[in-house]
Amino acid sequence: MRWSVLLAFLFTACGGECERCPQNFFADVAVYKVSPDKATPSGILVDSGGFAIDLEELDQRVDRIEACLGRVAAEVASAPAEERAKWQCLRDPAEGMPRGCLTVKVVPPVLSKCSSWQFIGVPAPDALCEAKGVHPTAECPCMWRSAVFADRVLITPPAMFVWDIGRILTSCNNIWYSPFAACLG
Repeated sequence: MRWSVLLAFLFTACGGECERCPQNFFADVAVYKVSPDKATPSGILVDSGGFAIDLEELDQRVDRIEACLGRVAAEVASAPAEERAKWQCLRDPAEGMPRGCLTVKVVPPVLSKCSSWQFIGVPAPDALCEAKGVHPTAECPCMWRSAVFADRVLITPPAMFVWDIGRILTSCNNIWYSPFAACLG
């Protein structure tokens, strides 16, 4: 009897969010405290970290990526299962995710003397940089420009690198090696 009360409480506490916001089960590259202080007009929560963020521009950038992902999902719907398996999608990429499920966390930028990019200050595997033709050194290590935390939180420096929103929306962990990568440029 107690378990049924607990389960009923948990279901009600979710308010339907649990079903609306599917889990992606991505590995976290770092742990962040996230305290949203803003929201975009479409409902994306934003932890601005004290940085000035153009919320309408953020929505527009996510709109463009989401529209492109939708077009690509329709084009690849009949792709062979073995090809789709390489993308490591946990659900049908065409499902998307409601905007209220997304959060953006802006962190102080880490600058490198070897690049004009802003980074989030978290080391990335050297192999990922080498695959892009960049050869990391001790002086210029491979670092993430953005990342996903807790399945639905995009971590980005103030430059607002939102490409990983594509990973969150599609649930494809290997999105850069899928047809969806064309939407992330």
